Amino acid sequence: MIASSKNGLNNKEISEQLCVATSSCSCVLGRLEREGYLSRNATTGRYQLGLKVLAISRGVLRHMNFREVAEPVLQQLRDDTGLEGVVGVLDQNRVMVINRVPSGEFPKADVDTGTVYSAHSTAIGKVLLAHIPQEHVLDLIAEHDLVRHTQNTIASAAELLTELDRVRKSGYAVSNEEQRLGLRSVAAPIIDSQRAVLAGVAAVESTNHPVWNDMKMISERVRMAAREISRLVRFK
Repeated sequence: MIASSKNGLNNKEISEQLCVATSSCSCVLGRLEREGYLSRNATTGRYQLGLKVLAISRGVLRHMNFREVAEPVLQQLRDDTGLEGVVGVLDQNRVMVINRVPSGEFPKADVDTGTVYSAHSTAIGKVLLAHIPQEHVLDLIAEHDLVRHTQNTIASAAELLTELDRVRKSGYAVSNEEQRLGLRSVAAPIIDSQRAVLAGVAAVESTNHPVWNDMKMISERVRMAAREISRLVRFK
């Protein structure tokens, strides 16, 4: 219920939908919050999904043979754009690449399966951070800081929150030489049947690839790939 609610739910709304006493519901919600499965906004009292759910989602992707589902779509993304297709998941303040289809044209892109990158400086990371509660993002910033990898890296909390708001509104994220000079990426979210964001898919390549001149086409192709993987995941 909470995953499918855009703005979260409070105790009264949850208890009414479940037809249980608010006291019983409060007890369950409190336990889920303490264990990290839910997060409660102190101002509104509304509950949203916690970071523990993201960790579980990451494990689910591995057990459902996610590579088999995503790889044909990544290959199509590569064929349509000439860019590398990549899928990544959030791990605290980092993004782990779990699937990659290289383009073969720009081997210096240096994006490898199993490696991790800072979430705030990558397109996939921004997409995933944009879909967790803002208080979680602030907690991650406070715990890990915003490491500056290049002069383009977002290094302030206010600037990052503004960027994440833009990502939510546009449906995709861009990293322009923020993780590494000469590297650009565009990403969109992969969403399950409950509207929870499981992972992100991105097109990644060297900034001198000529296709970047048509950013509108690239963002559309990436969002199409994200929607197709989301559809396939739901029926896997």
